[in-house]
Amino acid sequence: MEKMERTNKAAGTQTVDERRRTRRYRLLTRVDIAVTGESNVYWGSMSNLSWTGVALCARQFLKPGQKVSVRFRFQGEGGQEVTESLAAKVVWRNGDNTGLEFDPPLTTGSPALRQAACLVAHLMIKEA
Repeated sequence: MEKMERTNKAAGTQTVDERRRTRRYRLLTRVDIAVTGESNVYWGSMSNLSWTGVALCARQFLKPGQKVSVRFRFQGEGGQEVTESLAAKVVWRNGDNTGLEFDPPLTTGSPALRQAACLVAHLMIKEA
């Protein structure tokens, strides 16, 4: 488990202990976020990805504990757009930065693996 550097509270930042269980990989792309029970769809910019979740920048105020659906867009073979959606929960927020945990995570036997083939392929390439 990696640890984040502690920050200086006197400087106006918050001390945070890192809870990462899996490695993070950079994947800079746009994502759509739909909050469960709301009709609006918001967009954000994903900054990193793991088997358990994503970190993104979104101007929409998302609260820890909120359930959302995250839609990823990829370019498939032949140039067509491929979209994949995963359920997630907001686990932290710091300004415009938000951490989402997949529910369920992309683990062996999880139905989420079938829902996100392109995302899984990206993670597998990064780990190779």
